[in-house]
Order: sequence, then C-alpha cells, then structure tokens
Amino acid sequence: MSHHPAPVFAAGLVSSDWVAILDSLPYGFALLGPKQELRHENAACRQITGEGIASRGGVEAWLSALCPDPGHREKVIKSWREEIWRNQRTRTFTLTSPGQKPREIQFRSSLLEDGGITLSIEDVTETLRAEETQRHGKWKYRALFTHTRTGAVLVDHLGRITEVNPAFISLCGISLKDLRLTPFASLLHPDEAGELAAAEKALLSSAEDRRLPADLPLSREIWLRTHSGEKRVNLLWSPVSESNDPPALSLYLVEPPGLTESTDQLRAKLRALSRKAQALLHAVPDLILLLDGDGKVVDFAPPPKAWPELTPDDSWRQRPASELWPALGNLLNQAHTQIIEEGRTIYAEIRGSADEGYEFAISLNPCGEDQILAVVRNQSALRALRDRDLWQGAAFTHSPVGILRLDPRGLVADSNAAATSLFGEEEAVLAGTEFNEFSLPSGVTSEFLALEHEGKPRGTLVFVQSANQGPPNAPPAAVSPSEATATPQRERRQHSFRNQLQLVTSLFSLEPQSVAARDAFIKWQVRLRSIALACPHDDTTSVWVFPLLRDLADEICSLAGRGPGRREVIITGDEALTLDVQTAAPFSLLIGELMRLVLGTRQHGPGPELYVNLRPHPGGGFQLTVRSGVHRSFIFIDRDSEVETLELLTEQIQGRLEPTDPGNPAKEWVLIVPQTRF
Repeated sequence: MSHHPAPVFAAGLVSSDWVAILDSLPYGFALLGPKQELRHENAACRQITGEGIASRGGVEAWLSALCPDPGHREKVIKSWREEIWRNQRTRTFTLTSPGQKPREIQFRSSLLEDGGITLSIEDVTETLRAEETQRHGKWKYRALFTHTRTGAVLVDHLGRITEVNPAFISLCGISLKDLRLTPFASLLHPDEAGELAAAEKALLSSAEDRRLPADLPLSREIWLRTHSGEKRVNLLWSPVSESNDPPALSLYLVEPPGLTESTDQLRAKLRALSRKAQALLHAVPDLILLLDGDGKVVDFAPPPKAWPELTPDDSWRQRPASELWPALGNLLNQAHTQIIEEGRTIYAEIRGSADEGYEFAISLNPCGEDQILAVVRNQSALRALRDRDLWQGAAFTHSPVGILRLDPRGLVADSNAAATSLFGEEEAVLAGTEFNEFSLPSGVTSEFLALEHEGKPRGTLVFVQSANQGPPNAPPAAVSPSEATATPQRERRQHSFRNQLQLVTSLFSLEPQSVAARDAFIKWQVRLRSIALACPHDDTTSVWVFPLLRDLADEICSLAGRGPGRREVIITGDEALTLDVQTAAPFSLLIGELMRLVLGTRQHGPGPELYVNLRPHPGGGFQLTVRSGVHRSFIFIDRDSEVETLELLTEQIQGRLEPTDPGNPAKEWVLIVPQTRF
C-alpha cells in the first residue's frame, strides 16, 4: 500500500476512498506536509492516546500535551525533530493522556517526494511489558540453575530432558542440541533406569498427608552414558512439586564419584539450592496463582508478607477463582479468549471504592496446557500515599497561612502562594535561598516546626503570617509599575535576543546546498548557536561551564547529523566551575570551533569522536583538554583562517591554547582559561 498512495499524498490530497482505507488500519496513521502541517489523521491515531493531532493544532503541541513532565517533554520534542522528522528513524516515547496511565507509543516515519512524511503510530505497551517480564524470568532462572558447578538436568513429566546446565554438558560431552527432548533414561543402563523409576515412584507413594518425605532427595550411584563411553556417577533426584502426585518436572544432580562430596554434603547442597529458590520466590512481593482453563486455582505462591486486603490459604486450591475473588473471576471471563486462544498477556487493575481503598495490578499470562499464570501485585499502600499526597498538596497550596518548607540545610525547598505574596517575591526567587538570608517583612511573624523521620531530621516547616492578616482572598499590597515590570522586561529582552539568533541560523537552510555551502552553513550555525548558548536566561553574572559544554556538544552533533552529543562527545571533570558572562561568549565560540574541527567532517571508525576534560588549573582558573577519538583528528579546511580565528578568540579570554604535542597538533589541544573576573 505504501507505493500506490504516494502521489496522492504528495499532492496534499486524500480522497474519500483513501480516507476509508486509512481509517480501517489497526494502527494510527498521520500524513504531514513539508512544514509539519497535518493533512490527515485516521481514527486509530486519535484513539491510541485519546487526543487528536488536529485538535491540538499540530504534532509538537500534541506531543507536549501528552508529556506532563517538562524535562521529559523537552527530550520527546527534540527526538521528534531530530530523529523522526529529519532522519525517519523509529522511536518509542512514553506518553500520558489526561487521566490515564503512561503508555509506550512507537512512531515510524517515511519520507515523501514533496518533503512531507507518513507517520504510523502504535501502542506497544503490552509488548514491552511482556518482554520485560520474560527477561526477568530468564535472569532468575540463570542465577538459580546455570551457575552451579554440579551437573544439573531438568526433565519433564514424560521423562524428556528440557534443560541442562554447562556442568552437565562438560561431564557427558554431549551437546545441548542433542540432549534436548532426549529421554533421560536413554543416558542410563536399562536396568538402572527401571530401578531408578521404581524407586522414585515408591518414594512418592510413601509420603504421608500428600506432602513430600523429609529424606528427599533420592541418591544412588549409576552408570551414565557419555560421548566417549560410560562413567560411574552419583545421582540425586528431587521432584519439582509440593505433593506426591507425578511431578511436572524432575531435577537430577550428577557428579563423578571421584570428585563428588559425601551424600550428606550433596543433600545439603540440593537443600541450599531449594532454599535459594524459595528465597527468590519470597523476594517477589507478589501473589502468584496457577489457574486452569476453567478458572480453578491449581496452585499458588502467597506473598512474602500477609496482605490485609486478600488472604489466600490452602483452601484456595481446586476452587474457582470466581468464588474466592469475584473480581478476578470476572476478569478471567472477559479475557479468557485473548489469553488461551490468542496467547496474549493481559494487564489489568482491580480497584475498590473510596471507602475500601484497595488496588491490585494483575497480569494474566498463558503458560501452556490451557493454564493461566496470574501475578497479582498489591498497590493499596501506593494508592493510600497518592490520596494522602493529594489532599496534603491541596492544603499546602491553598492555605491562607504562608508556609515555607526548608530542607535539612536550611534552604527553601518550596513555598505556597500565601508565603510568596507576603515576601513580595516569586516562588522561583525564594526556592534555593537560605531562609536566614532574607529578613521577615515588617509586621510578619513566623513559627517553626521541625520534621523528623526515624530520629533523623528531614527539614523544617516555617509558618509565616501577617500580624494583622486580612481575609484569605485579600489582594496583595500594591507595588510601583516600575518594580512590577523591570524583571519581566529584562527577561523578555534576553529571550528575544536568543530567538533572533535562532532565526538567523534558520535562514541558512535557504542557501544553496553545495559542499562549500554546507561547510559554511555548519560553521556559522555553530558560531551563532555558541553565542546563544552562552547567553544566560536571567541577569546572573556567571555561567556554569560543564552544562555549557554539554549543550554545545549536543547542538554541534545535531548539526553534523551525529545525534545527541552525549553519545559522540564524552565530557568529564569538575562540574562546579563557572565563567563570568563577558568571557562566556568568546569561550563558547572557541570551544565550538574546536568541536567543529572534529565533528564537522565525517570520519569513520568505532568509538566516541571527542573527549573533553575540565579541571581547575594550579595557577587559577581552569584547564580544558580537547582530544579527538582513536580514529579521529582535528581537520582544518582553511588552515590559516581557522587558526587565526582560534588565536583571536583565545586572546579575547586572555587564555592560552596550544597542542599537547606540537609535532602532532591533529590529536589534542589544551586551553588554559585564567581566573574568572566579576
């Protein structure tokens, strides 16, 4: 289908016939023009997230609405622009619809002739969860079975070998491929195989009250067939079961007599292995139920600690789940076809009313032979915490009494609206300030409440209130127009300057795209973005060097088509170093030039392209070492002018720039930046 509709898409037209076809797709589909304008989105696209692209006014606004966290939103928007829109890569984002849980949404894009793209959108949450569950199960199995130095064989109820560990393969000299599904009895002498089977059956039948006897495992000496002949070995057998019914699996431990320990020691080893398995089971804070196709509880593993909301016991076995837990029975009835016939894993939640307050997360997994494995996680305590945080947060925010929360160091961590109005400052100004650094306004009183947990200080609450405080909704005291507008005007000017720089950089995309034009484009884009990054967002007098280097690497790697800078540029060193604002601009330009000389030209080879190390200099200021990767070099296109640019920028910061090895200046440069000036 992707080949035929392309002319229709490129023309910006989607006929009614194509609309019907696209709306019938089982995944989301959107058609975007060269400027990201939406030409069409199908019904599935709107249903997956509960939000339509058109209703939000575009893809980026749509993604922003689905990313409540600002930091996550910034990463998603950046990845959308750089990786999906520009490079047509497949990416998966965690998106959250209003009132819903986070979902994993996968995006695939294809470029059209007119510069637009087709975008397919699919919810892969359940697939990723199932893969994670499977990975965790494999890790637990390897830790328990694979790393024992004793040969171990796992045999199913038909006597076939299902798994062996490396120690057994080394002992018998037969490959895993040849051992799998081979009858274990075929590796033994026929007479000994029959005697062993009879002994196993007799040991099971002799158990009382349907529990396994205390003297398990069964131990005897037998002949084992190997690749080169037969070996006399000690064999221990233990059923993987809790009753004396024919076990679903059997575990055999095998060791040569000359190397084996005493029988008591081997039994102790097997018991220790069993205890590890039991400890592993207890480490999982879940209730695990094995259900048959009719919804009866075949077996279960209780949670390590008793739950007040749900108390499984031995009476649960062989009883319908609908009687024991009606909510689970209803869920099984609804999802039975999807689990048993389609083999899907179902995730669901069971919640009580506000009065009951319980909440369980459940996964239902098909496990063969028309059986279902249910894993139940108790989230009632988390629900109680969420409810408590909700009303406590509302009380803090809307309290007519001013409240400041101080961390153990005495810094303001949070403040409500009533507190900020009393101090006449924005919350962003209060946050991070030492409470002792500012005095209380005239007529304002304070009370302190120390917070402790398990005998350790957790900060302080400060209640501030005007001595003659009016009603809660009283308007704040009037301030002069000049005071009210000074800070916003300054911030607007700074943001405007940064936006103008970004506008200038975008004009380069309209220039001819020859090789020389591309080099000039990258050079001036790097320079303008270096200036923009060096401009602080507020009226601060210093700039943090480490974040500046990291952001600069991200921008240059993005311009050069390398992806995020943290993958190609390794930045290490002291994160506490700063520069004054006047020095930050030429410094940013200088480092941008050095990074461009390595990243601006494609140099093939494995490993990072650039290493940057930042550390204080013994003579004051700091030292910056810029070293190219193992298979990279500093490449000058116009050496005279580029070296002159480096020298000019170094003079502006009154620093010193020189190669570590004058005979090989293409590998490493050292920049000495003198003490910052204020």
